[in-house]
Amino acid sequence: MNMPQRTRGERHSLPMLEGGEPPLPRDCWYPIASARLVRERPQTVRRLGRFVVLWRDASGKIVAHDARCPHRGADLGLGCVISGELACPYHGFRFGTDGECTAMPCEPEGKPSRRDLSIRRYEVREHRGLVWLWHGDGASDRPPLPWFEDLPETDRHAWDHETVWPLPQLRVMEGMLDLHHVPFAHGRYLRGIGTRLDPYEVKVEGGTVSTFGALRRPGDGPERGFSARIDARLPGLVFLRFGPRLSGIVACTPVDREATWIFARYFVELPVVGKLLAALSLWAEFALVQPDDQRMLMSTTPREPDVRDQKLVRADLGIAQWHKLFFRAVRGTDAARVPGEGQG
Repeated sequence: MNMPQRTRGERHSLPMLEGGEPPLPRDCWYPIASARLVRERPQTVRRLGRFVVLWRDASGKIVAHDARCPHRGADLGLGCVISGELACPYHGFRFGTDGECTAMPCEPEGKPSRRDLSIRRYEVREHRGLVWLWHGDGASDRPPLPWFEDLPETDRHAWDHETVWPLPQLRVMEGMLDLHHVPFAHGRYLRGIGTRLDPYEVKVEGGTVSTFGALRRPGDGPERGFSARIDARLPGLVFLRFGPRLSGIVACTPVDREATWIFARYFVELPVVGKLLAALSLWAEFALVQPDDQRMLMSTTPREPDVRDQKLVRADLGIAQWHKLFFRAVRGTDAARVPGEGQG
């Protein structure tokens, strides 16, 4: 069997995607790209409804700016880095890491740069192989990056995959938190899984919705069944635990209102073969299982989910609590009671 191929970086011109800015919790760190794909050449990604160019300065540190050149609007991700500065591919204007324009080749030598030619810089950090962008105010006091403490301390036995789904982030998160669809949507691959979700536990603490459930067949005892732990953390991270060895993290970051970037990393905590098994598990997940989820989610209406249009049941409590938590963070006020909460 061929090893799964890691997704290559995105390089495109600015007009490719038209969706507007999605609802976004503020004062959050958003994972926006795989750090290993940010190399010598700049690359532009569409995240949070805006185009962001990522590049590395002379010291190798990742820098992020608005991707639109203020001069004539060209995509700076199609440019290059010269002496630790970002150069526009259209007219050669250059920008320092602070976003200030440092050179205008068309002007006479020694002409000073204009202040209105600067580009917006975003605060980013590189951690655990991901690029994290701060979306919020300019205060210096930042919360820690929203990682999960139960993940392995290293990525030695891990494998990554990334893709973009043409779905709003909330729809994708609904699918990630949905356990009781498994025997129906994925029955051809995961045979013998029961349909009764018992037990099913949901807890909300801080910015995290923690769930645990087991799917059982009639007559199954407590030691049998398919069990999973699925936790969701603001602004759109999911922790997965299937059994004692397989765990993972999934980042669901809005591209814009209409699409979501999905980054998945699976860990198999076994020496020697752990990375290979993680790669095979992730390949099976996105080649076989997740296409079913994507098809089902794309069939649901309305396109932008609203739990008031759904008749939720007890097994949907994790989804209901995520909606409540998410919109409380977006609005900054208490959300109204979510239909379906506490049913069943």
